Order: sequence, then C-alpha cells, then structure tokens
Amino acid sequence: MSKQLDLRKTELGYSGQDYVARNSGEYRTESKRALLRNIAAAAAERGEEPAFKANY
Repeated sequence: MSKQLDLRKTELGYSGQDYVARNSGEYRTESKRALLRNIAAAAAERGEEPAFKANY
C-alpha cells in the first residue's frame, strides 16, 4: 500500500513529506476553523510555524 501511495504522490508532483493535501477548507465547520486559528496563534506565540499548513 505504501508503494502505491508513494507512486501516486510522485504522479501528482508531491515529494517527500513536505506537501499539503489538496483541501480548500471550504466546507469546514466554524468550530474547526476556530481550532485551526488557535493552533496557529499558539505556535506564533512560541515563535514557531504551525506543524501543518491549514486553509481556513
């Protein structure tokens, strides 16, 4: 299964672990958007980037 995923990622132009899944966040609930904003704010307070990039 892992080889299939790696092949598909390569076909889509993704490389390594440094990619963001294609998810616009268009259908997220407001509570999920708030959670993602809070995670980003907490990371910023520590002077860090969030562990992931999120569309919200």
